Amino acid sequence: MTPMRRWFLVTGVLLVAGGLNSRNVIEAQGPAAYVIAPSGSTRLEARRLLRICRWTDTSVVRGADLVLVIVRSSGSDPLAPSYDSLRWLLEAANSQLNDSGAQFHIYMYSIRADISLLQTSHQSYDANPSGELMPLGRASPSPYPNRILYPCG
Repeated sequence: MTPMRRWFLVTGVLLVAGGLNSRNVIEAQGPAAYVIAPSGSTRLEARRLLRICRWTDTSVVRGADLVLVIVRSSGSDPLAPSYDSLRWLLEAANSQLNDSGAQFHIYMYSIRADISLLQTSHQSYDANPSGELMPLGRASPSPYPNRILYPCG
C-alpha cells in the first residue's frame, strides 16, 4: 500500500469515527405517534404538526405513545371520545369529508392495554385555502399565525 493511499484510508476512518460520537446523534424529541390522516391535505397537515412538535411517526400501534388523527370536516366534533378498536377509529376517520371539509380537526387518543382508544385532546381550526392558519372562531387571520394551539402544547 502506498503512503498516499494509507493516508487517505486513515483520514477517512478518523473522519467517520469522529462523526459518530454521541453529541452528533439526533434523537427523537418527543413521543412516537401513530398517525391517521386519510387524505392528501390531512397528510400534509400531519407532517407539519409532527415537525413542529418534534414527534416521530410510527407504523406500529403497540409501539406508539399516542394516536394522532387529523381529519377535515364541517362538523364541530366529528369523531367519538373513545373507540373499542383501531379499526373503528379508522372507519370513522375515513368517513369524513377530508378534502373539502371547512376545518381541520386534530385528535389525540391514548392507547389502553387492550388497544382500545380514549380521546385526550381535540382541537380544530379553519382549513384556509391560502395556507395561513386561522384559529376557530376568528373572522380574520390571526395576528400571530404560529401561536394557535398545537396538540404538542
